[in-house]
Amino acid sequence: MKICIVLSTRPEIIKLSPLIKKLKKQRDQFYIINTNQHFLDKMSKVFFDFFKISGKIYNVNPDKKSQVTFFSDSVKSIEKILKKNKPTFLIVQGDTNTGLAGCMAASLVNRNLENKNKIKIVHIESGLRSFDDSMPEEINRKIIDQMSDVLFPPTKFDFNNLKKDNCLRSKKTFIVGNTISDVLKRYSLIADQSIILEKLKLTAKNYFLVTLHRPESVDIKKNIVSLFKTFKVLHNKYNYPIIFPIHPRTKDKIKKLNLSFNKFIKIVEPLEYLDFLKLMKDSKLVLSDSGGLQEEASILGVPCVTLRTTTERQITLIRKVNIMAGYNQNKILAAVKKFHKKKIKKIKDFGNGKVTEKIYRKLLSLDKSL
Repeated sequence: MKICIVLSTRPEIIKLSPLIKKLKKQRDQFYIINTNQHFLDKMSKVFFDFFKISGKIYNVNPDKKSQVTFFSDSVKSIEKILKKNKPTFLIVQGDTNTGLAGCMAASLVNRNLENKNKIKIVHIESGLRSFDDSMPEEINRKIIDQMSDVLFPPTKFDFNNLKKDNCLRSKKTFIVGNTISDVLKRYSLIADQSIILEKLKLTAKNYFLVTLHRPESVDIKKNIVSLFKTFKVLHNKYNYPIIFPIHPRTKDKIKKLNLSFNKFIKIVEPLEYLDFLKLMKDSKLVLSDSGGLQEEASILGVPCVTLRTTTERQITLIRKVNIMAGYNQNKILAAVKKFHKKKIKKIKDFGNGKVTEKIYRKLLSLDKSL
């Protein structure tokens, strides 16, 4: 079994790390293509180092002047590598431009190959839908699902999305859970050794954790201004510190807008994985526009208020561990009030820490049948 894994972003590195570790352990042939989608080392290299991502890694350096140049350069570079090192399976994760570029490159290589020799495209975390086509990621994930040969939706809900989109015909589809459950099972207890709470002078369950990075959150002035006003109201109401590990692009936008925040928000630079995991585990609740954090918080049993108007993690809403409040102050305050005294249950829809094993066995079985 020869495998190519295309990745680059923080979520891809984290969620694919258990599979990479498994491939190493089994001594399977594999290589990694990193498109360097993040501009800063602190957003990717630190995670390569922490999760000990090693082996044969091709680092490509596409032009990042625009998403168009990044995508076209990535496709060309990946296609060139695939032609020289044709894998049995090409694996992508989620809904990034990197993942879509990997699929497109494999598809171009496959044009000149017989069916039995074609690269099989594998989509881990397939079937997620926000039902909002204004989100670039929504378009990415739909196209990736259609182009893939093997789909691994996390839940039955995501499987049904694939069915509705007519993605199941002639594809191998397996409901497996989400590999983030494997990551959390491995690192959750280790994270308790972190001293980040002491460093920030925090007490467990007596602070709110905030993250913001999406364009609709930080690029639209009225949205980010509304959110900061709401954070101040939350601080005054509950007297909790608000911890804000700031994304580089968010920091830049705040600076350009000349937004001021007093002592009620504590800004910290992007954190190492264990420190952030510890902060999330021990927070009273999470307020975020991140899709991945909706999953992680729900697995850890931490309430989440989603600062978006749509979400592809629909199962977290169904299980009532996440409330989608958008940028509306009244909705955010109501969501926080609801969760403040309510203890939520950890959800099990994303798996029990054995998702990687399921994926590996399915790939092994498919490889033998080719």
